[in-house]
Amino acid sequence: MRHESRRFTHMGINYVLMPPLQVGKEAGHNFYGSLLSAGIDFTSFAPQQNRIKIERKPSFPLEILVVGRASAAKPFGQLLVIAPEPNRPLENFASEVQAILDAFQETWPAQNRQIISCDVSLRCLYPSTSRHAFAEIWEERLGQSPGPLQKLGRQVLGGGLRFVLSPQPGDPEPTRVEVKIESYLQDTKMVFVETQFIWPEPRPPGSAFDPVGKLQRADQYLLNEVQAFMAG
Repeated sequence: MRHESRRFTHMGINYVLMPPLQVGKEAGHNFYGSLLSAGIDFTSFAPQQNRIKIERKPSFPLEILVVGRASAAKPFGQLLVIAPEPNRPLENFASEVQAILDAFQETWPAQNRQIISCDVSLRCLYPSTSRHAFAEIWEERLGQSPGPLQKLGRQVLGGGLRFVLSPQPGDPEPTRVEVKIESYLQDTKMVFVETQFIWPEPRPPGSAFDPVGKLQRADQYLLNEVQAFMAG
């Protein structure tokens, strides 16, 4: 796959938090103002019972979801920020997330807020160097012939690989990594790659959100380890 021509189709970061958030009309109004003050523009702002959903379309898409309490059995709050079809560099999205977090903490201040878990998701498309993206994965990278696929009894339209990777020993912030490498069904000359970094363990109360560092860490893994794997 042509590494120099990658295109992001999704960027996202998700935080699960304690204590739960008081999400109501007043908090929604305050968050609205804090976002505007932070330079975050949007096209729709929809406060609902226990949640706020914010969207920006179409040029530089952005979605923000704030959930006050996941459920009675799960007394956690949530902040999710994603850019579907982002149309901008990762650095720009990371800066926006930091501004959103500043507005979030201004609206819901908590001295000992705890990050229960966090995950980052990056999805990209790469032009394939083969006649079909699945052929690049199956034949060129795995060294397999098309013959065994005939045993499936039908034409293979696409497919790929999925890896679930354990945390590194001694990592001060243990992360589980999931990687998908697939042919893109909507355009079979493109390779779809998704990298997820998951921080499953609660952090000490008051720990920094560090969205820029987390997004960069996932991106560096994609640029180095994942692309090196595909290069063979």
